[in-house]
Amino acid sequence: MACKECLSGALHEGTPVGREETIHGLPTYVSEPPAGQVTGIIVVIPDGLGWTFNNSRILADTYAKRTNARVYLPDFMDGCALPVGVIAQMDTVTDQGWMIGKILPMMQLVSAMIPFTFFTRLSVTQPRVYRFFRDLQDQNATLLPVGAAGFCWGGKFVFLLCNSLEKAANGRNLIDCGFTAHPSNLVNPADANAVTSPLSVIVGDKDMIMSLKEAEQVKGILQSKGKDTHEMVIVPGATHGFATRARPNDNVAVQQGMQATEQAVRWFKKWLVKSSL
Repeated sequence: MACKECLSGALHEGTPVGREETIHGLPTYVSEPPAGQVTGIIVVIPDGLGWTFNNSRILADTYAKRTNARVYLPDFMDGCALPVGVIAQMDTVTDQGWMIGKILPMMQLVSAMIPFTFFTRLSVTQPRVYRFFRDLQDQNATLLPVGAAGFCWGGKFVFLLCNSLEKAANGRNLIDCGFTAHPSNLVNPADANAVTSPLSVIVGDKDMIMSLKEAEQVKGILQSKGKDTHEMVIVPGATHGFATRARPNDNVAVQQGMQATEQAVRWFKKWLVKSSL
């Protein structure tokens, strides 16, 4: 997670309607569906801006409202997420202004990225992510289906969770389905080949992390597993981060972000039903 687009975009306005709790040992933002029976659970694994990022919380609220799922957004980064200020710093560093004005924000970016990269590396965070999902399934007395939605940094974990190698103590897969937008840190074709659980992916054809050639390779692998259970959409003109950080004054980017949301909602409504177990 080191490209310009990983730290670009906009902070979305709006007030999250959920609450903060400790769930399976982690600080977690929880968003409940409207009055009525909960039909499933969605766990959001966010981009580098972490569990407090307003955009991610608003998106969690959207998922809860539109899928009737309870949505968890845990702190998988153990307090080491990037500060939201990196967005403005990246804008300053990459604009056309004088270099002298870029020195301080460049230093601030570096000082934020170094600890983030170290403390959220895969060897540290993968056990934490697996433990949360394992505990979730082990204590899932009503056998609600569980889905995961991952963005950028979080996308890698959705691929890993969809390989069905890890099991809960009760023998269940850690998740029943996954969705990811513009995932980063993938090792392909290995990560794509290992996928077994239903997975939906959306990326842009201008993504600096996943080239169009790689995206087409992953799409071919997933489609070969079954078009009803695996899908990948490549959005023309979309760049990395479009699903969560579209600038409100960029109508095209806003529409791309809405497309990602619609794809996720459709996927979760399809798979987060008891008959899918």
